[in-house]
Amino acid sequence: MTYGPAHLAAITVIICAGAMIKGAIGFGFPLLAIPLLSIVLGPSVAIPLVVFPTLVSNLILVGRGPGGRTDARPFIATLAGLVAGVIVGAFLINAMSARVLSMLVGAVAALYVAATAFHVTQMVPPQAGQRAGPLIGLAAGILGGSTGIFSPVVASYLHMLRLEKRAFVFWMTMMFFVGNIAQFASYLRLGLYRGPVMGTAVLACVPMAVGTWAGLRLQDSLHPETFTRIVLVVVFLASLSLLARGIFA
Repeated sequence: MTYGPAHLAAITVIICAGAMIKGAIGFGFPLLAIPLLSIVLGPSVAIPLVVFPTLVSNLILVGRGPGGRTDARPFIATLAGLVAGVIVGAFLINAMSARVLSMLVGAVAALYVAATAFHVTQMVPPQAGQRAGPLIGLAAGILGGSTGIFSPVVASYLHMLRLEKRAFVFWMTMMFFVGNIAQFASYLRLGLYRGPVMGTAVLACVPMAVGTWAGLRLQDSLHPETFTRIVLVVVFLASLSLLARGIFA
């Protein structure tokens, strides 16, 4: 399969938009890019394609550090569970049909929108979140490995812990980064980067960098709540499209 000008234009715009959102609010790149690219290319191509520029993006952001001393011990078991879950989830991509995978990505995105809109994570005590860390990591890994989207579980887990903003962004990025490494290695081993997918994923780092820069500029000029609402609307519409494709295809 080769990508024509229309496909390449869609990839460029979607990757740039997803990276801009991440630059502005700290996450949301795969959450937006994977559902939208799945509509254009199908989920089995969209997921591995987005993983590589996401990995590069997280590598850059992890270097900033947590902005202060943070106890890493509660996160070690969570990260171990995350890696194990990614390996399991990666095998599910080959096992599931495109129709089922479309429905799964759409359902995950829709559930994230609902959980955010109803502030579900604010109802859980921080101590419960710490004890459940390894299981949450495993669940996040399976979800991320099979759909490419970690943020619904990871962001919910870190919200439970009531971390301050800089520590929240750092540990979220760290979990994405570790998960991305396991994703990329698993997908590479499973042959998901066949044909033009690897080359396109590398080239996608260019619009990713442009979008990240634009998002960081937007961070100071756009109210976070307004931006988050825009993201949720776009993600929800994309999730409905994927669910409809899976149900009616």
